[in-house]
Amino acid sequence: MSAIAQHADIPGPEGRIPVLDLGPYLAGAPGAREDLARHVARSCRDTGFLVLANHGVPERMVADTFAQSARFFDLPMDDKLALKVGDINIGYLPMGAQTIRTSTVHANKRPNRNESFYIVRDRTPDDPEILAGHPMVGLNKWPAALPEFRAATMAYFATMQALAHRLLPAFATALDLPPDYFDRDFTDPTCTLRLIRYEPQPAVDGETFGFAPHIDTNFTTFLAQSRLPGLEVRTKEGTWIRPPAIPGTFVVNTAEMLGRYSNDRFAPTPHRVINQANEARYAIPFFYGPDNEAVIRVVPSCTSPDDPPRYEPLRYIDHRMNLNRTNFDHRRKDAPTG
Repeated sequence: MSAIAQHADIPGPEGRIPVLDLGPYLAGAPGAREDLARHVARSCRDTGFLVLANHGVPERMVADTFAQSARFFDLPMDDKLALKVGDINIGYLPMGAQTIRTSTVHANKRPNRNESFYIVRDRTPDDPEILAGHPMVGLNKWPAALPEFRAATMAYFATMQALAHRLLPAFATALDLPPDYFDRDFTDPTCTLRLIRYEPQPAVDGETFGFAPHIDTNFTTFLAQSRLPGLEVRTKEGTWIRPPAIPGTFVVNTAEMLGRYSNDRFAPTPHRVINQANEARYAIPFFYGPDNEAVIRVVPSCTSPDDPPRYEPLRYIDHRMNLNRTNFDHRRKDAPTG
């Protein structure tokens, strides 16, 4: 596959959401990073969405993760509720427990029509940050009825974290920065694998969504292609389009922290999920973010006397804690008032 593969349903010479071949880049081919970065920069200035082929993630691993997700959501409700999220989002989030109140792209008043299961870096009870009571660090919760669930999902977690990290130099190059520029903020990245089951949504009323219009709040998000459609991306012109549905590829989108680093040169794109199939739709997004203690600052290549920094420095953990208190019903009691 060439660096860019067109998709017949998307206008433009490269496709509005391009399909990028990662093979040469991952193999370390001369000039591959610069070539990939040019295409990344073009798309990130437009939709902020890419489709990645030849990414090196085994197809069987992706299929196993989807299968384990389906098995989990098929468990009796009592089994799932025994793993319900607590003060931080680890474990099971029931249907109707998340309303995206922080969205700047839609006045979301209704909860999302999905149930979720959150998985983070796997730690032991004697982990120093667990013992210290870190406010955004906790232990994963595992379903006893699914003995293969932990190994399968953690294998996928580790593989996706490695892939996300390998792409940091491409994003740095796309912003005219040294390839290792972001490394200092991603020595212990904050990652989450979220398993999601979307219920069928017979009608589209502009207020009810599998996932309401929003932007992601991390750095980059990696979404394995689902069997059923549902993800929609809002263009700068205000129309909603779907990424190319190519089996075996990943849909990747930029998120809020990359937008802050880039002074909105790579502003995150609103997206939503509407499941109009007559059956449940499964998704396994992997969210890649900076270290908890990283301070997000606008990078020097994205400012000038005519374009000063639009954002003050932001400690990433403060950002995460605010989102957690605001968007999830079980934490709203902790949100600041007044």
